[in-house]
Amino acid sequence: LKWWVDASHAVHKDCKSHTSMGMTLGKGMPLTMSKKQKINGKSSTESELIAVDDALPQILWTRYFLECQGYEVKHNIIYQDNKSAILLEMNGKGSSSRRTKHIKVRYFFVKDKVDNKEVE
Repeated sequence: LKWWVDASHAVHKDCKSHTSMGMTLGKGMPLTMSKKQKINGKSSTESELIAVDDALPQILWTRYFLECQGYEVKHNIIYQDNKSAILLEMNGKGSSSRRTKHIKVRYFFVKDKVDNKEVE
């Protein structure tokens, strides 16, 4: 499975960001989602982490559903365009610095799923 997750930082009137997500299966994109984020992110990196956190329940549910139907999910890959967010998701606090200390620990749920090989 291949997932594309993206955030647009502070695009709404109340300065909240926007999350978009899509999954490809073969040549089509049967699942998509687009919604306003519920909290304000202080940076584009935080907005990207919030976007993955918003998308992760659907990503994991889809994987578990397909496995229960007897399909093998070899790879469950999330594609993003923010290098800082990718490093934080892969390394957790190991990639954290003074500039990212404000990011809440709950977003490191993503790192736990990467460590457990549930998503890449």
